[in-house]
Amino acid sequence: MLLDDLKVEEKVKLFNGNGNWHTFDADGKVPYFSMSDGPHGLRKQEEGKKSNINDSNLATCFPTASCIASSWDVRALKLLGKSIALEAQSENVNMVLGCGINIKRSPLCGRNFEYYSEDPLLAGQLACGFVEGLQKEGVGSCVKHFACNNQEHRRQTTSSIVDERTLHEIYLRAFEIVVKNAKPTSIMASYNKINGTYTTENKKFLKDILRDKWGYEGAVISDWGACLNPVKSVKAGLDLSMPDSYGFSDKALLDAIESGELKESELEAANTRIVELAQKLSTSHRDVRIDYIAQHETALKLAEESAVLLKNRGLLPLKTKKVIVIGDFAENVRIQGGGSSHVASGCFPNLIQALQLKGLEVIYDSDLKKIMAEVQLAAYKNAPIIFCCGLPDAYEGEGFDRKDLKLPAAQIELLNQIAQITRNIIIVSFSGSPIDFEFEDKVNAILHMYLAGEASAEACANILTGKTNPSGHLAETFPMKIEDTPCYGNFAVDGNSVNYREGVFVGYRHYDTYDVPVRYEFGYGLSYTTFEFSDLDVKLPKVSLKVKNTGEVAGAEVVQIYVQNPQDEPDEDDDEFRQIRPKKELAGFEKVYLNPGEEKVIEIELDDKAFCVYSVKTQQFEKVTGEYKILAGNSSKNIKLSQDVSIKGKDIDDMFDEKLALELQQFKPVVPHKKGNFDLYDSLEDLSKHSFIVKIIMECLCLGVRLMNRGKSKDDPSVRIAIAGIKESPLVGLISISGGSFKPELAEFILKMVN
Repeated sequence: MLLDDLKVEEKVKLFNGNGNWHTFDADGKVPYFSMSDGPHGLRKQEEGKKSNINDSNLATCFPTASCIASSWDVRALKLLGKSIALEAQSENVNMVLGCGINIKRSPLCGRNFEYYSEDPLLAGQLACGFVEGLQKEGVGSCVKHFACNNQEHRRQTTSSIVDERTLHEIYLRAFEIVVKNAKPTSIMASYNKINGTYTTENKKFLKDILRDKWGYEGAVISDWGACLNPVKSVKAGLDLSMPDSYGFSDKALLDAIESGELKESELEAANTRIVELAQKLSTSHRDVRIDYIAQHETALKLAEESAVLLKNRGLLPLKTKKVIVIGDFAENVRIQGGGSSHVASGCFPNLIQALQLKGLEVIYDSDLKKIMAEVQLAAYKNAPIIFCCGLPDAYEGEGFDRKDLKLPAAQIELLNQIAQITRNIIIVSFSGSPIDFEFEDKVNAILHMYLAGEASAEACANILTGKTNPSGHLAETFPMKIEDTPCYGNFAVDGNSVNYREGVFVGYRHYDTYDVPVRYEFGYGLSYTTFEFSDLDVKLPKVSLKVKNTGEVAGAEVVQIYVQNPQDEPDEDDDEFRQIRPKKELAGFEKVYLNPGEEKVIEIELDDKAFCVYSVKTQQFEKVTGEYKILAGNSSKNIKLSQDVSIKGKDIDDMFDEKLALELQQFKPVVPHKKGNFDLYDSLEDLSKHSFIVKIIMECLCLGVRLMNRGKSKDDPSVRIAIAGIKESPLVGLISISGGSFKPELAEFILKMVN
C-alpha cells in the first residue's frame, strides 16, 4: 500500500495541490500527475513562470464547445479529444481539465462558449466522445463543473436553488450519461452552492449521487480555489483541492485529525484515489511528436462541420469572383473566448486572406467612406457584400455574464446603412453564444461561425465558396428577445441565491411547449443540398428511417428523434396552469453523410430515460404510462415523420407529492451575513460594504491586477476574470488563487476589523 510509508503531514499535503498544476509526490514516495486547462486546446503554463492567464505554451486552437456541439457528431468530439491528448502527451500533461457540460440555462452566461448545449442528452453524448478520445490516448479527463454552475456572476458565492426533479432531469443528466458510459478519470466540483451548501462540501452530490447512485470510481477535484473548508470537503467526498493553499488547508486538516473531528481513514480514502489515478496516468505517458500541420487540418475539418447556415436566399455558395468585405472581424477574426480556456495559437489567414487564397478578388478597407463607395458600386452591379460582425472579447468571457443579446451598436448602425443600399448582404457572425439577428429580414444570407478556432477563416471561406457544404445545426435556441427566455428575471441577479423557478422547462422544452416564437429553434441548420426522410419504423428502444440526399451536392444531415409526451389539458379558468412535462424531448440523434442521390437506413437507439420522469417519491427515474409520439426531423420544430406508441409504466400522479410538479421545494434562501458573524466564506465585495478599509484593500488588489496587465483594456477578459476573482471569491479562496500572496493572517485581520 503506497500510503503506508506516508506520515500524516504528507497525507494532508496529498489532499492539496502542489503549486498550480501538480499533485504532491511526498519526495518521490508516491506518483504524481500534472494538469492543464484544455477543453478546446491545451493551455499549458509552466509552473511559476507565467502569471498572465493568456500566457501559455503554443498549441492548436480547436473550435470551442459551443461551436463543435453544432456538429452533432460524437465522432468529431472523439477526434477533438484525441488531438488535444496528443499535444498533452507532448507537453508532459497527464490530465486535461475538460470538457465543460453545464447546461445553457440562459444565453447570457458569459462562459457558454465552453459548454455544449441546453439539452442534457446532447451534452452528455458529445462529452462521452470527448472523454473517450482523450482517455484512449492515455490522457485523463476532468469533466466540469459539477453542478448547477450556470452563470458567472457571483459564481463563487451564489446558491443555485433547484428542485429535485429538475436537478436529475436537466442539470445532473449530462454528468450521469458521461459517468456511466465514458467513465472519466475525474470530475470537477464547481464553485457555487446548491440549495445552500457549497458543492465541494456537498455529500449529497459528491458521494450519495455521484458515487453511490451512479457508481463513479474516479477522483473528484475542486475547481481552482473552490475548496473553502477542507475538513468538510474530505468528509463530503472531495479527493483533491486545487491549487496549493500554501499551508491553510494543511493546518485545518491536521487540527481536525488531532481533535478527532476528522478520521485519518477518511483522508486516506481521498489520498488513495489520487495516488491510484497518478499511478495510472504516469504509466500511460509516452513521447509524442506533434505534426502541427496535421493538427491544423483537423481544426479546419472540425470548424467546417460545425458552422451553421442560418439563412440563404440563393446568395451562397458565392457565384462571383469579386466580393466586398466589411467589418473588423474579417481582419481580426475572433476564434475563441476569454478565461482559463484561452489557447495561445499560431498565426493563420484572416477571412480576407482566406478568400483571396480561394481565388476571389476581395475589396476591403477599414475606411468606411471608401468602403461605402464600393458598396454603392456593388449594389449597381448586384454584387454580394460580406458583412462580418459578432461579439468582441469584452462581451463574453469567464468571470462575467452578458447583459443582453445585442451586437455592438456601431455594427448595427453600419449594417442598417448598407441595407438601405442593397439587400445582397451575407452576414458572417462570430460569437460563443446566441445573438439577436434583429436585421434578419434585411439580408439574404447568414452564416454563424460561433468561435471556430484557429482555422475559422479558412473554414468560413470554404463554406462561402462552396468547397464545403455547411452541416452544423444549433445545439441551443436563438430566442427573439431576452424577455422570452424561461429564466428571465431569475438569472445573474444580485444577492446570494438564484432560483431555478422554470424547473425542467429549459431551452426548447420551454419554447416548444408554450409556443413561444424564436429566431432559430434548437437543432436548426441549413445546407446547400436537400434531404428526404421516409419509412419511419419504431421497434423500441430502436428507431429506424431512410434518409436520402435529393440535391445535387454531397452533404450531411442531422437526424433528430424526439419523444412527444402526453400533455395535460388546462381548465379554461386556470390562469396559473403549467404543463408537468415538456411537449417534446430529444431522445436520440445521428449525423449522416450522403452523396447526391444516395440513400441510407439510419438506426438510432433511444435514450434509456425516454418516456421517464424523475420521481421525487421513489428517488429514481420512472417510466410513465401514456400515449406518446416518436418524432423524426432535423430540428425541434421541423418534424418530418411521426409514429404513435403506447407506453405502460406508472401513473404521472404517482411520481410527485403534488400534481404541480414544477413547483420548487421550499428551500430557505441564503441569508447574507451581518456585522458580527462575517466569516472566511464572505467576499471582499460583500465585506467592503461594511468597511471603508476593506474597500481600500480590495481596490488596491484590483489596481495591482491592472498594473500587471498594463496596455490591456479594463474590459479585456483576462483582466475582468482576475478582478471578478478578487471581488467575488470568498476570503479563503483568495489564499489559493492569489498564489499565496493573500495570506491567512490578512483574511483574519479583515474579518476581525469588519466584525
